[in-house]
Amino acid sequence: MDNNTEDNGVNIDYTQPIERILHYVSYAAIIDTDLYESPEPEAQESGVQRGRQLQQQSRLVVVSGRSQRIVQNILDFGFGGDRKADDEFRTLLDKAFKGKSRTNGSNGVTDREDDELWRGFAVFTRTTDRNGFQQISRRIARQSAQNKPSIWFMFTGIRPGIARSVPALMTIPAFKASVEMSAKLLSPLGVDAIECLTETMDWMTALSNKYFHRVVIATSVHHLAFVDALNAIGITPDGYLGGSLGELMCLYMDGLCDRRQCLAICRAFCPPVGPHPLWTLYATNAWHEIQSHCMDKTDIYVSAHFSDINMAAIGTEVAIRELRKVLADNKALAVRPKHDFVHAGNNLTPDMGQALLDQFTKVVPERTYSKPSGRWLSTSQPTLLMANTGGTDSGFSAAESFANTVLSPVLVKEAVDRLPADALVVNIATTSGLRDDALSGRPQELYVKESESSPESVFGINHLFREIGLVFTAGHWPRVHNLMNY
Repeated sequence: MDNNTEDNGVNIDYTQPIERILHYVSYAAIIDTDLYESPEPEAQESGVQRGRQLQQQSRLVVVSGRSQRIVQNILDFGFGGDRKADDEFRTLLDKAFKGKSRTNGSNGVTDREDDELWRGFAVFTRTTDRNGFQQISRRIARQSAQNKPSIWFMFTGIRPGIARSVPALMTIPAFKASVEMSAKLLSPLGVDAIECLTETMDWMTALSNKYFHRVVIATSVHHLAFVDALNAIGITPDGYLGGSLGELMCLYMDGLCDRRQCLAICRAFCPPVGPHPLWTLYATNAWHEIQSHCMDKTDIYVSAHFSDINMAAIGTEVAIRELRKVLADNKALAVRPKHDFVHAGNNLTPDMGQALLDQFTKVVPERTYSKPSGRWLSTSQPTLLMANTGGTDSGFSAAESFANTVLSPVLVKEAVDRLPADALVVNIATTSGLRDDALSGRPQELYVKESESSPESVFGINHLFREIGLVFTAGHWPRVHNLMNY
């Protein structure tokens, strides 16, 4: 290949020193975490066999330049086995661009020049038994800053994987400070937030009534800290949506409950056990069949509609197996016991509505005359008779609203239908699973589709880095250099 390449009108000799190549770069940053305990069980086992604790490090690289080739060249440069050259390259970029983020206008890049820029990011990781970094995620795109998409936060509900994500995320100063703030608020309630975040018990055991509130607390503390880490570098949403527990975060984002109230609801959360063991059926491309089958029945209930290819019903074992017979074999994905009673509705758990209201209003009795804003795309439907929540007389109750959420089906698909076509959806979670599912085949998928990714799951700190990179490549200017200087 000829190294003297003319790309987008810029003639560059890629054999010249990197200092000369940087002339064509408008902005670049390399962010490294401190070393953290490797979250991969197989990596830990390998480290133990070698007689030492295996540690890991993650890296985010963002770059914008006047051609795709320039961006690609920077992302490819200096991340091999030569640690000295790697460090020298990072120092060079810091000297050239640190403190000169486009957001403060100090580098003289005009909006018109912004429209000509290519942007890219890559996420790398390495373990201490390897010398070089391995790339696990990348995206390069040309996006006009004048027509950049709006930013929407998508909050997941309860998911496994938080415990193994926390050690790495705690290397981010804003994330750590947020966790410590939540821990101070939870301590008077008799809960150790750090213990909740790092518990590694079996997932099904964790969802038992004895531990349920601890899983809820871990998820909410994680989500609050994730948001605070993004806010620290200037990433704030134009709107938000959330599934299940994610709706509580939307209440928080909308200013309808504060951090203390959010965590108090989590601490009080103890869903009552229904009169019958429940089962769940997961299906694909069968929404209308499931709705029709469940209509007017008291032993089965629609529980989730994440996307056209991901939905669920909940009910007694007999009712679920009857539904399984109705659906074609290629539409029923799985049938299994359900270990909790959330999103089961009042028919399957007659006492749940009142029990939840009592739990939540006891700790958060306050009402506000504010109402949910248009920034919140709710995934719940009115299910529970409430005391005029949102009305002009009694005011809005966060406790009542979230009690309704716990009884309601999780209607993510319907909320995503209301997203702007140019929305950049940032997934506040340990992974991007919910977003990948919900946006599949939709126009919003354009902004979050990686050009390269590894077959391994990108989670935890690497997921946070990827979300920051996606915001950057979509035409925004997060203050990336500030991430480790909170």
